Amino acid sequence: MKIRKITSGFVVQEYDTELREWVSQEFVASDSFSEWEDENGEYIDMVNTSFRQPYLPFVMVQPQDDND
Repeated sequence: MKIRKITSGFVVQEYDTELREWVSQEFVASDSFSEWEDENGEYIDMVNTSFRQPYLPFVMVQPQDDND
């Protein structure tokens, strides 16, 4: 079975007006618990399961420098 972790939060993106390009971005997760659902979109109560989730960082690809 596949399950999905849904984490609320927001994205902070930084634009350099002198360079006229995006220079960075980061995802900030909310302080509340994440929600879990199964393949059909049905809620899963992860508190009452034995599943131990591995850590998965919120990695966002940064804007690329065109000079690379």
